Amino acid sequence: MKLTLSITQLLLCTIMYGAEPSTERIGIENDYAKINAEAEKASKIPLRPAAELNVRDGMPNLFAKLEKGDPVTIAYYGGSITAGPGWRTITMDWFKKQFPKSNITEVNACVGGSGSLVGVFRADHDLIAKKPDAVFIEFSLNDVGDVRDRPVEVAGAVEGIVRKLLQCNPETDICFAYTLHSSAVDLLNQGKFSASVSLHESVAEHYKIPAIHLGVEASKSAAEGKLVFTGPKTPDGKDPQGRIIFSNDGTHPSEIGHALNGAAAIRGLEKMRVVTRAAPHALPAALSTVPWEKAKTIAAEGHAEFKGDWEQLTAANGPACRRFGKNFYTWFPHLYRTGLPGASVTVRFRGTHVGIKGMEGPDSGIVSVKMDNTPSFKQTLFTAYASAWVYVGSPLPEVTMGDHTVTWTLLDETPPKEKLLSVKKTDQDFRDHPEKYKNNTLSVGQILVLGDLLDENSKPIP
Repeated sequence: MKLTLSITQLLLCTIMYGAEPSTERIGIENDYAKINAEAEKASKIPLRPAAELNVRDGMPNLFAKLEKGDPVTIAYYGGSITAGPGWRTITMDWFKKQFPKSNITEVNACVGGSGSLVGVFRADHDLIAKKPDAVFIEFSLNDVGDVRDRPVEVAGAVEGIVRKLLQCNPETDICFAYTLHSSAVDLLNQGKFSASVSLHESVAEHYKIPAIHLGVEASKSAAEGKLVFTGPKTPDGKDPQGRIIFSNDGTHPSEIGHALNGAAAIRGLEKMRVVTRAAPHALPAALSTVPWEKAKTIAAEGHAEFKGDWEQLTAANGPACRRFGKNFYTWFPHLYRTGLPGASVTVRFRGTHVGIKGMEGPDSGIVSVKMDNTPSFKQTLFTAYASAWVYVGSPLPEVTMGDHTVTWTLLDETPPKEKLLSVKKTDQDFRDHPEKYKNNTLSVGQILVLGDLLDENSKPIP
C-alpha cells in the first residue's frame, strides 16, 4: 500500500483492518515536539541508514505455527502509540484474517509514556509471564530523551528485554517496531534513522532481530508535499492545502496516520511470512557489561523502610483508590502515600540500578534523593502528564556495582505545576481546579532493582 492512496482509500483501510480513533488526548503541542527535536540533535549516537524493513532472521517460529494452525500468543510491548488502537489492532486483525485456523491470543503489555528503562524492569510480570510466541517491541520514540542523556543504559535496557525473552524461551520471535515523530522526518528523507532508532538497531543487528519502521513511507510523502506531519484535527483529515495530516501533536498518529502505520507493518509481515524455518534463536554474548536481564520489580511492602507518616492503600480502600484508575490494583497491591515533609523511604540493594514506582498525579511533589554518602539531589515527581493519574517509575542513574543505600525524602516544596502542564497544553486544568493541585505527596508501591535487595544486615532478601 503506497501513500498515493486517496483520503477515502486510507479511511477504508482503517475500517478494513479494524483501527479505531486514538484514545490519546491530543492537541497542537509544539513545545512537546520541540523537546523531542532538541533531544535528537543533542544525541551522539552514529546514525544508521534508514530502511522500512530489516528482515534479518525474521519471525520463522511464529509463521511456522500459524501456517500449521497452532495456537499462538502475540505480545505488544511499548508506549502509548502501541497501547491504543492503531498499528497493533490493525496487525492483530491481519493475523486473524490470514490464519483463521489458529487460535491467536493478544497480549497488550504497553504502558503510555514508558520507555526501555521502565520496560526492562516490568518485563518479567507484564511480558515474560504471558509466555508469548512472538513479541513486537516499540520503545524507540519514548527513549529519545534517555538516548540523549543515558545512551549506554538505554542500550543495555533494550538488550535486557531481548535476553529475558530468549533465556526464557529461545524460540520466541522478536520484532522491533519504530514509530515516527516530527523531528525525525527530515532525517528519514536523508536516508538516516534517528539517534534513538539507530541505538535500537545496534541491538537488533547483534541479535538478528527484524525491525519495521512504520514511518518511512509517511516521511517520503511529506517530502513530496502530499502529507504534513503535524496539523490540527480536521473533519476530513487534511490541512487547507489538501495534504494528509499524519499527527495532531507531532507524535501520536491521527486516524489516517494509524492506518499508514498499520499498512507499513503489514508490508513487513508479508515479506517475513515466507520464512518459516522454525528454529531456536541463538543467544550471543551480551553487548552490555551490566546484566540488564536481571532487572526486576519488587513490592515495596516488606522490602523498604518507611519513616514518618505514611498511608497504606490496598484493595480494602476501594473508594480512596478509585481516582487512580481501573488498573491500580493490578499494579500496586499495596501503595504507600505521604504528604508529610520529611517522611522518607529507604532501600538497601546490591547492584547497579534502583528506583521506585508509584502513582504520579496532580498532588505529586518534590523529593530529595540521597545515595550512600554522595551529595543529595532533588527530583520533581510532578511532570507534564500529571493532570491525570499515571503509573510511573524509572531507575536512578547507574552506580558502581556493590552495596548501596538510597533514601527518598519528601520536601516542603511545590513543583512549578502550571508551567509543567503547559508543555502538554493542560495548564487550564490547573486554573480551573486548583484544589486538585494544592497538596504535594510522594507515593511508593514497588521497587525497581538491577541486582538484589538487602536486609539491614546486608544479606540478600529472597
